Amino acid sequence: MRIVVMPPFDKEFFGAERLALEGRNLFDLVGRLDALAPGFAAIAQPRVHFAVDGVLETDWSRDLAEVAEVIILPRVGGG
Repeated sequence: MRIVVMPPFDKEFFGAERLALEGRNLFDLVGRLDALAPGFAAIAQPRVHFAVDGVLETDWSRDLAEVAEVIILPRVGGG
Protein backbone atom coordinates (compact mmCIF):
# COMPACT_ATOMS: atom_id res chain seq x y z
CA MET A 1 0.00 0.00 0.00
CA ARG A 2 1.08 3.57 -0.51
CA ILE A 3 1.93 5.53 2.62
CA VAL A 4 1.86 9.33 2.27
CA VAL A 5 3.74 11.12 5.04
CA MET A 6 2.71 14.70 5.67
CA PRO A 7 4.91 17.34 7.34
CA PRO A 8 6.39 17.42 9.87
CA PHE A 9 6.71 13.62 10.01
CA ASP A 10 8.25 13.30 6.54
CA LYS A 11 11.41 15.16 7.55
CA GLU A 12 11.29 14.45 11.30
CA PHE A 13 11.22 10.66 10.90
CA PHE A 14 11.31 9.29 7.37
CA GLY A 15 13.17 11.65 5.04
CA ALA A 16 10.55 10.91 2.40
CA GLU A 17 6.98 11.89 1.54
CA ARG A 18 6.00 8.47 0.20
CA LEU A 19 6.67 4.95 1.40
CA ALA A 20 5.50 1.53 0.28
CA LEU A 21 4.67 -0.75 3.22
CA GLU A 22 2.13 -3.38 4.12
CA GLY A 23 0.43 -3.87 7.45
CA ARG A 24 -2.39 -6.03 8.79
CA ASN A 25 -3.85 -3.06 10.68
CA LEU A 26 -2.68 0.34 11.92
CA PHE A 27 -1.07 -1.17 15.02
CA ASP A 28 1.03 -3.39 12.76
CA LEU A 29 1.76 -0.51 10.38
CA VAL A 30 2.95 1.71 13.25
CA GLY A 31 5.33 -1.08 14.29
CA ARG A 32 6.72 -1.32 10.77
CA LEU A 33 7.07 2.46 10.55
CA ASP A 34 8.87 2.44 13.89
CA ALA A 35 11.31 -0.15 12.52
CA LEU A 36 12.16 2.36 9.76
CA ALA A 37 12.21 5.36 12.08
CA PRO A 38 12.78 4.44 15.72
CA GLY A 39 10.72 6.63 18.02
CA PHE A 40 7.76 6.96 15.67
CA ALA A 41 5.61 4.52 17.65
CA ALA A 42 6.14 6.55 20.83
CA ILE A 43 4.68 9.70 19.26
CA ALA A 44 2.02 8.07 17.07
CA GLN A 45 -0.81 7.95 19.63
CA PRO A 46 -0.56 11.55 20.83
CA ARG A 47 0.57 13.25 17.60
CA VAL A 48 -0.68 11.28 14.57
CA HIS A 49 -3.96 10.83 12.71
CA PHE A 50 -4.29 8.24 9.94
CA ALA A 51 -6.50 8.72 6.89
CA VAL A 52 -7.28 5.36 5.29
CA ASP A 53 -8.35 5.71 1.66
CA GLY A 54 -9.28 9.33 2.34
CA VAL A 55 -11.19 8.84 5.62
CA LEU A 56 -9.83 9.55 9.10
CA GLU A 57 -9.58 6.23 10.92
CA THR A 58 -9.75 5.96 14.71
CA ASP A 59 -9.93 2.15 14.90
CA TRP A 60 -6.31 1.02 14.72
CA SER A 61 -7.43 -2.63 14.54
CA ARG A 62 -9.18 -2.10 11.17
CA ASP A 63 -8.08 -4.61 8.53
CA LEU A 64 -5.88 -2.96 5.90
CA ALA A 65 -5.81 -5.85 3.41
CA GLU A 66 -7.78 -4.02 0.70
CA VAL A 67 -6.50 -0.50 1.43
CA ALA A 68 -4.69 1.43 -1.31
CA GLU A 69 -3.42 4.42 0.68
CA VAL A 70 -2.76 5.54 4.24
CA ILE A 71 -1.93 9.17 4.92
CA ILE A 72 -0.02 10.08 8.08
CA LEU A 73 -1.24 13.46 9.33
CA PRO A 74 -0.47 15.57 12.38
CA ARG A 75 -3.22 15.87 14.95
CA VAL A 76 -4.65 19.37 15.10
CA GLY A 77 -5.68 20.86 18.41
CA GLY A 78 -8.28 23.52 18.73
CA GLY A 79 -10.51 25.19 21.14
